[in-house]
Amino acid sequence: MPESQTIRILVADDEEMMRSLYRQVLEKASGEIDGAYDLVFCDQGEAAVAAARQAVEADRAFAIAFLDIRMPPGRGGLWAAEELRALSDATQIVMVTGYSDVDPETIEQRVPPTDRLLYIQKPFHPFEIRQFASTLAARWRMERRIQEMHEGFERLVEVRTAALQKAYAELEYRATHDELTGLPNRATVIETLSKELNRSARSGRSVAVVMVDIDHFKNINDAHGHLTGDAVLQAIAECMRQLLRPYDTIGRFGGEEFLLVIPECGREEALVIAERLRAGVADQPVALEGQALTVTLSVGVAWSEDARHQDIDTLIAAADRALYRAKEAGRNRVRPDAPG
Repeated sequence: MPESQTIRILVADDEEMMRSLYRQVLEKASGEIDGAYDLVFCDQGEAAVAAARQAVEADRAFAIAFLDIRMPPGRGGLWAAEELRALSDATQIVMVTGYSDVDPETIEQRVPPTDRLLYIQKPFHPFEIRQFASTLAARWRMERRIQEMHEGFERLVEVRTAALQKAYAELEYRATHDELTGLPNRATVIETLSKELNRSARSGRSVAVVMVDIDHFKNINDAHGHLTGDAVLQAIAECMRQLLRPYDTIGRFGGEEFLLVIPECGREEALVIAERLRAGVADQPVALEGQALTVTLSVGVAWSEDARHQDIDTLIAAADRALYRAKEAGRNRVRPDAPG
C-alpha cells in the first residue's frame, strides 16, 4: 500500500496487557476496512515522545496517538501529549485513563487544539479502540487529500501566474522595443526624454539629445538587399549600445535613424560622447558573409541648457537640424545645432 495511505499509530501504555489488546485489535483491523496501520508501541511517556520526534524528523508524523495518562515510573501521557503537540499540530491524540482525578477540561487546556484531542476512559470495549482508529484514520486521509489538492492547486496557480507574467513581460517588451534591433522604440525613447527633461527642470542640469543617421543606408539596401540592410542595422545598434554608458538611452527613431538621450549632460560632454559613437562605429566594420562592410554615421547634437530648446519637440528638431548640417558637411561627422 502506498506510504500516503498508511496510517501511523503510536500507542503508549505502561501495562503489557493493554499494549497487547491494542495490538490485537488494530492489527486485526489493519488492511480490512480501515486500511494499513503502521503501529509503534511504547511503555513510557519519554519513549513515546522520542518516537514522535523521530517520526516528525523523518517527515512521517503519527496520524493517531493513544496515550495512557499515567505510566509510572516515568512521565505520563499528559506530559507526552503536550510534547507531541509541540512537535506536530496534525497528530490526533486520544487520552486514555482509568482515573477520574484528571478531568477532560484540564486536558483540553493543556493540549490544544481541542478538535484534535479525544478522551476515553478505562475500562473500554475493544470495539471502541477500533472505532476511534477507523474514524480518525478516515479524517487523516481526507485532510491529506485536501492538502494535496490545495498544494496541487497552488502549483497550478504558480505555473499559470508565471506563464501570464512571462506573456505580459513579452508583450510589454514588444510594445516598448524595436523588434529588429532590440533597442527602445520611438515612443519609449521619447518618453525617456520627457522624464529627463522634467528631472532637468527640477535639478537645473542639462539634457543632451543626439540624432544619429547611418550614411548611405539606401545604397546598402540597393547593393546588398534588405536582409543585409537589416543585419547592418542590428550590428550598428549593438555597437552603439556597447559604446554608451549604462544610464544613456538610445532608441530606434525610424528607418536608419536613432535618437540618443544623455541625462545631466551639456554641450561639450555631449559632443565628446557623440564623437566617440561616430568613431567607434567607423572603426568597426560590419562582418557580412565573409566581407567587412565599413559603415559611417552622421550625428547631430542639441542640449536643453540652450534657452531655445526647452521642450521635446524643439530639442529633437534642433538635433535634427544639426544632423543635416553634418550631412551637408560631407557625412561621417558630428555637428552641434549652433556653430561652434
